Amino acid sequence: MIVRCIFNTAFLGALLTFSPLIRAVEEPVHSTITFEEALKRTLSQSPTLKTSQAEIEEREGERIQSGIYPNPFFSYSVENVLGNKHWKGWEAAESRYEVAQLVEIGGQRGHRSKAALYRYYAAQAEYASVQLGLVNELKQSFLEVVAAQELLELATQQRKTSEEALKAVHAKVEAGKVSPIEKNKAMLAAANSELVLQKAHVDLDAARHRLSLLWGSPCPDFDRAEYPFFQVDCPNSFQQCLVENKDNPELIKSEFNQLAASEELALENSLRIPDVIVTVGYKTVQNTNEQGMILGASFPLPLFDRNQGNIHRGRAETCRLANQYIEKQLQLESKLLLLHKEATRAYDEAMQLKTTLLQLAHESFTFARDGYNEGKFEYLDLLDSQRTLFDAQARYIQALLNFFKKEADIEYLTL
Repeated sequence: MIVRCIFNTAFLGALLTFSPLIRAVEEPVHSTITFEEALKRTLSQSPTLKTSQAEIEEREGERIQSGIYPNPFFSYSVENVLGNKHWKGWEAAESRYEVAQLVEIGGQRGHRSKAALYRYYAAQAEYASVQLGLVNELKQSFLEVVAAQELLELATQQRKTSEEALKAVHAKVEAGKVSPIEKNKAMLAAANSELVLQKAHVDLDAARHRLSLLWGSPCPDFDRAEYPFFQVDCPNSFQQCLVENKDNPELIKSEFNQLAASEELALENSLRIPDVIVTVGYKTVQNTNEQGMILGASFPLPLFDRNQGNIHRGRAETCRLANQYIEKQLQLESKLLLLHKEATRAYDEAMQLKTTLLQLAHESFTFARDGYNEGKFEYLDLLDSQRTLFDAQARYIQALLNFFKKEADIEYLTL
């Protein structure tokens, strides 16, 4: 388990090194923006990522500090001075020069260093998780802009078709071939298409603003988002997604926290053995000019405090984190299963709309339009076929949007 986690840090490192590189990228204003350009701008300017990066620096400081040896103590003392009788002056002075060093017993320093290292890896995993979450949010917003663009083009085409139909109906009314009521119906259809077009403009503007806010721009500095919206690939199997899910940064973070807690429990167990303070010194006696070394050691007697409370806490924390890892794994697998089902359903719906419903609706509309121009059908038939066609096209765009958004959520869990 430890080996797999440590090897996974290569993936985390790749994500960590990506952000500093993109800070140097110039941010030109384009009329068309790609997802890659939006990604670079978002990752380079996100305050959320900067906060997570600061946590990594904190853990790095803890990791460095955990491996440093304790400083030795130096002391100087003088005895038998400024007293009475033979100790009135400095003739009987005894001077001591001592250096004391704390010696940690039981591998405390090793456990402490490993625990700090695992906390550092956990912070890296948290950074990767935050980064993936931000990428997912960006992709969702980017896809909404692209879908809004397609719906705007569809609404524009719908208005154009309604205006052409209105002209055709107007000509027939003028020629006395149809009732003026059909002209009113055509005018209502044209007015409705205009309202749909206005709403499409508003929806697109709102989507563009939401997207630009992700890289800190209050006003969109692009006109169009470029994305292969109609290039759809069949989703991967659930088993393949499940395998990739095991490298999710949330699981890696939980696993490293669990490893850190195990090392901290080992540290608490080692603290049952008292640390030893070793003393080495030098002593001089002023009136006899005698000199000698001082050797000593001291340690507390573990009669009352044997670190029982901290050991109990460490065991409970280790157990809690182990269960938390299992719970997180089950949650991610359950969420992944639900997302995979929704993505598959959206994919099937989009393919059915593309291969069957859209083709039939387009043929029906063409047949009704030609038949109406030839006087074979009523305007109501033309209007109904037109509405069916545009509704099917709008459903197709929405189905593609749902599919891509679910795919983005799956990538967030499996990347």
